[in-house]
Amino acid sequence: MKKILILFVLITIASITCNAQTTITGKIITKKGEPVMFANIAIKGSFDGTSSNLDGEFSFITSKNGEQIIMVSCIGYQAIEKAILLNEPIVQLDIILKPSVSEIDAVYITAGAFEASEEKRTVNMKSTDIGTTAGALGNIIGAIETLPGTQTVGESNGLFVRGGSGSESKIIIDEMVVLNPYYSPVPDIKQRGRFDPFMFSGMIFSSGGYSALYGQALSSTLILKSKGLADSTNTGGGIHLYGTNVFHTHRWENTSLYTGISYNNFQPYHYLFNIDKYNKSTENTCGKIIFRQKISDNGLFKFYSNISKTELGVDFEEISNPDEKYSFSLENKNLYINSSYREFFKDEKWSLFVGFSYSKDKDNAYLDTINMSEDEEMMQSKIMVTNNSLSDVTIKAGGEIQSFDVSGKMDNSEGVIEDLFCAGFFEVDWIISQKLATRTGVRYEYSDYLLKWNIAPRLSIAYKVASNSQISFAFGKFYQTPEKDFLYYSDNKYDYENADHYILNYQWMKNKRIFRIELYDKEYNDLIKDIPDVQNTYNNSGTGYARGIDIFWRDEKTIPLADFWISYSYLDTKRDYRDFPKEAVPDFAAKHNLSFVYKHWVGLINSMVGFSYSYSSGRPYYDPNRPENEFHTDYTKEYHNLDINISKITKLFNRRTVIYSS
Repeated sequence: MKKILILFVLITIASITCNAQTTITGKIITKKGEPVMFANIAIKGSFDGTSSNLDGEFSFITSKNGEQIIMVSCIGYQAIEKAILLNEPIVQLDIILKPSVSEIDAVYITAGAFEASEEKRTVNMKSTDIGTTAGALGNIIGAIETLPGTQTVGESNGLFVRGGSGSESKIIIDEMVVLNPYYSPVPDIKQRGRFDPFMFSGMIFSSGGYSALYGQALSSTLILKSKGLADSTNTGGGIHLYGTNVFHTHRWENTSLYTGISYNNFQPYHYLFNIDKYNKSTENTCGKIIFRQKISDNGLFKFYSNISKTELGVDFEEISNPDEKYSFSLENKNLYINSSYREFFKDEKWSLFVGFSYSKDKDNAYLDTINMSEDEEMMQSKIMVTNNSLSDVTIKAGGEIQSFDVSGKMDNSEGVIEDLFCAGFFEVDWIISQKLATRTGVRYEYSDYLLKWNIAPRLSIAYKVASNSQISFAFGKFYQTPEKDFLYYSDNKYDYENADHYILNYQWMKNKRIFRIELYDKEYNDLIKDIPDVQNTYNNSGTGYARGIDIFWRDEKTIPLADFWISYSYLDTKRDYRDFPKEAVPDFAAKHNLSFVYKHWVGLINSMVGFSYSYSSGRPYYDPNRPENEFHTDYTKEYHNLDINISKITKLFNRRTVIYSS
């Protein structure tokens, strides 16, 4: 009998607070009573705070008590400080902000970016969105793929954005690049991301035209910002159909420490749903340590480490003879360490960021009798200084160094890559008037392996056409070192692959509703291209383009207790690269992509009910029986996916518990 319901149960034990806490709640408004969105609210000398929502409302918890100073700031308004007395469990605080100079309505750079954080741009995706979006199942990438510009490619790892391959997107945690953000790839099976969305306070997904602070991504960046000090001491855990986890968080006055371990084994899942292609079900063990230390009144040190081991085995049908099978087995060991220190100096005009990360990933795989192994190691250090001494001007400058070493083996063949990569950047955000803002940046990069350097200019302009709407334009040049598969066994010294982004954006936002439409053009140059009649020899003669339109609508107002969004993307793209005999649509690109996500809170049963639907038109593929002039003229079937979930909040063993099924 075909089964259509998968049950996952997550049991989360409620926090045990070790000292008294106060909830500060209120609203930020103008003299006219209009809400001030995305204002920063914080207790002076601490990291306790939040930002106001679309209605100007805010709420956060603090362990501070007695007389404290609350600070409120927002671009376009005069920052204020106000003394408050924290002697009650709940403190109500309503604040009126006055406009700075004549800037009654702030204007922000939005072209290419979907953001959810304490930053002052559009809020579209929160950690809770990741956890409650049907089909995402707590996977960050699964939820991001419901936003415009993205598409689902179920057989390959990566975030596929606006005609770009999965390798053209980078994931960044606390300003540091993550070398292996996904579990190791398996032929024709996409793997989940390694990171828990609830460890992050904000996420910025840029589908193009991203900041000069980042590089080495031809298409997009997903920037994740981790949380600060833990709210309280608590212990918890969970159990679901294919595994379990336990954790403990301890909070001291200026320190917090999280330790956790999880174990997953998909054998019960595969057995229940008769999935017999695995000769060894996926088995994963993972340990995490998260340490936070307040160094000074305005300085915070963060340390995060994740170590995991994964094993699996899969049987595949032989294409020419389906009755025969070949086996694939994989063992992966991964270590990721991320540490950073950020200091806001007392005059609040300067801030300093210093970061260091280390990645170690080792794969050992067998494809029948063929042994394949790969050992990757990367160290990164980064420093950035921010200054806002000038009114309405923010300057960021800094640099980074990456040391990248990788060795790969396939039977008797072996390849080694060693690269020392350096970059510097300078960027200025300038709010010229109440209607006009600009962001101008430049990035310099040098690769010791390529013996090449580049300079990448970036420019964004935003103009406010009405109180609730604006238009933005972004341009940028983006470079990326060719994929390691082309560097292993070649003596060629390639150049960087590069792409030019042109983005035009219109956005309207009012009363918890957001409408956004974006036109883009991406021109690829110097892509890796096969040299005809010379085996395994390539150069940088490849070209390509990606053009299209993205539309997004999110509504948290029209239907009471409901939140939904709709995104649609149209893509026109072709490439002449790698071993393509002519310019053609790549096999990972679908012309039409649609997502509809709906979530509804049902108070009667204390549950969140939701569903998500995704559609993609067919993608081209290569039929070797056709002549070269008909390359990639066949298309797969259309893709349809419907996910339904329910999350019920209750108590178990006198603890706050969430029961989740999908």
